[in-house]
Amino acid sequence: MEIMRFAMPKGRLVEQTVAYLHRAGLLDVDTLDVGRRLVVPLPGVERTLGISMELLLLKNADVPTYVEHGVADIGVAGTDLLEEALPDVLRPATLPYGSCRIAVAASEDIREEDLRQREVLRVATKYPRTASQWFASQGQPVELIELGGSVELAAVLGLSDVIVDLVETGRTLVENRLRVIEVIGHTEVKLIANRALSRRRAAAVDAMIAALNAVSERGNA
Repeated sequence: MEIMRFAMPKGRLVEQTVAYLHRAGLLDVDTLDVGRRLVVPLPGVERTLGISMELLLLKNADVPTYVEHGVADIGVAGTDLLEEALPDVLRPATLPYGSCRIAVAASEDIREEDLRQREVLRVATKYPRTASQWFASQGQPVELIELGGSVELAAVLGLSDVIVDLVETGRTLVENRLRVIEVIGHTEVKLIANRALSRRRAAAVDAMIAALNAVSERGNA
């Protein structure tokens, strides 16, 4: 039996994407049982798209890799990650949730004038390519400190002068006495696809996108 694989990052994006697929009539959430499994059948998809599908639950950064190498046929990934890793994948659709700001932030106690006077600015981030390009465009020499998590802590404890990170509500910054200095970009959530899909799988992706677009159009009406 032919099965398509849909890679998603663990966490909120799974819940949002599953809900979106359900609203589009593509997925039966009443019989969906994720639990603690990493590979989960998606009930109802065969009836609606003509092919069985299973969900792969991965680390955020691994989703594009699985799709690029064809282990997963499609996936969900933010443009922040896609612009950093530059995987060779298709981006056939933008999903209407999960957008964030990309911002430079610093401690509330540091003046912006002091930051501008630094000969070399220490920047902690999960997004070294994005940060490097931004500060280069501003003519600001930087020392990049690449971190995998808790980027806010770098500014709190003095490891860096500023951080470059995603900001959704800004609550985490406020709770750690940090503030946004400048918004340098925005992210979107993309449906991504392997470039070598079979004709049948490509048709299923097209049908999925059409159903999702219909949901968005109804919501905007």
